[in-house]
Amino acid sequence: MRARTKVLITAAVAVPLVLAGAGTAYATHYQDRALPGSALGGVSVAGMTRDEVTELVRQRAADLTVTLDTGTSTRTVHLADLGYTVDVEPTVDEVFAANSSWSSYARSLVSSRDVDAVLHTDSATTDKVVADLVDTSGKAGSDARVELAPDKKSFVVVAAVPGKSVTRASFQDVVAAAGRDLASARTTLQFVDAVPAVTTAEAKHVADRANALVKRSVKVVDGDDGHAASRRTKASWVVLRGADGTLADPTVDAAKVKAWVAKVAKNAEVDATSGVRNVDAAGAVKQVVQPAHDGAVMTNAADLAAAATSALSSGKSFKGSFDVKTIPATWTERRIAAGAERLAYAATDGEKWIDVNLSRHTMTGYVGSKVVYGPIKMVNGSDKKPTVVGTFKVYLKRESQTMRGSNADGTKYETPDVPFISYFHNGFALHGAPWRSSFGYAGERGSHGCVNLPVPVAKWVYDFAPIGTPVTTHF
Repeated sequence: MRARTKVLITAAVAVPLVLAGAGTAYATHYQDRALPGSALGGVSVAGMTRDEVTELVRQRAADLTVTLDTGTSTRTVHLADLGYTVDVEPTVDEVFAANSSWSSYARSLVSSRDVDAVLHTDSATTDKVVADLVDTSGKAGSDARVELAPDKKSFVVVAAVPGKSVTRASFQDVVAAAGRDLASARTTLQFVDAVPAVTTAEAKHVADRANALVKRSVKVVDGDDGHAASRRTKASWVVLRGADGTLADPTVDAAKVKAWVAKVAKNAEVDATSGVRNVDAAGAVKQVVQPAHDGAVMTNAADLAAAATSALSSGKSFKGSFDVKTIPATWTERRIAAGAERLAYAATDGEKWIDVNLSRHTMTGYVGSKVVYGPIKMVNGSDKKPTVVGTFKVYLKRESQTMRGSNADGTKYETPDVPFISYFHNGFALHGAPWRSSFGYAGERGSHGCVNLPVPVAKWVYDFAPIGTPVTTHF
């Protein structure tokens, strides 16, 4: 606030008057009004009540503008849009501050006070306006930057571009004076060379340190296998911005390191595989149907990630090993029927299954190790369209169906009304073949891969073997 004091010629006469009875009446009259000689931004407010002064301040503040001349364009902007606002209540408090003492009453008769408005400034808004003025005037530069290289394995520097800035005297000082005086103003902006907030040298320093981090090796080991982070992965861990968003010395993102180690640990895990083995009545293992494999999990991934982050942050490489916890596998034992170990399929007591002997061209129905049907002559696939070999299960049954496929020469075939079909693997099935007059030797007259049976036999299989019944084809 500034106070302008004007000495009156009649001062010697006035003082005795204040000390007399009239002075008391004078003070009483002005105790809730602006004192004589009070002015606000050059406009007298003497005798106004607080409400009247408040309204005056609001009106003048609302009308405040600054005309900005850049040399190529001119625009008029409200004071608040430039980052400056008049704080009404504190301004009014300044006007009435003189009412608080008797001496102020006395001085008001011989002097005047011109009060400045109280301003609130928003530097972020002002900085944005300055940047916009520079940009629209074609004088903008840019700070140096550090960016990922195109291969995302290292960091490169984008050099700073020299630019201009608006002088404080031609902008902030003019705007602030307009606000204090509650008077619109005009200014011709002056531009000066601006030093980038981030110089090319500063950016290079940051890039060099970031690239040094990327060059450090990070490796974790599970058993005999090592897993090293790629340069691209390590570059993704580097943080180049401080809490305020500006370029800063590089740091390591602990969360990203932790995520990478956790992923490696997850990929290194081994699920325990339950085994299946056939045992006889005495419990002796006769055959391993499916081997069992122990599983493994990594138990210290979080500790390794923290250690790796700490090492990198200190400019060091890192190598650590997972603690491996073994998950024991389990076994499922199938107690097979006596004598089943000598057959193509080791069935349990009471288990239904179908034996397809491709060497003898026979089909036999079993329950456990006992033959319940057959062996019956059948026709299996030809040399060029062979029947699949292995142990499968019936998965689909059709009482009658049109079957389609391809011949050995690539031409298509279509056979309608094929009876009693029991599919056991993809398109392979046991089914009736009413078009055949004999069964047995396959040779060139073999099937397209299916097991062709006399219709009554196919019906027996259809009725005997529910979904899930094992079918073993072998030589």
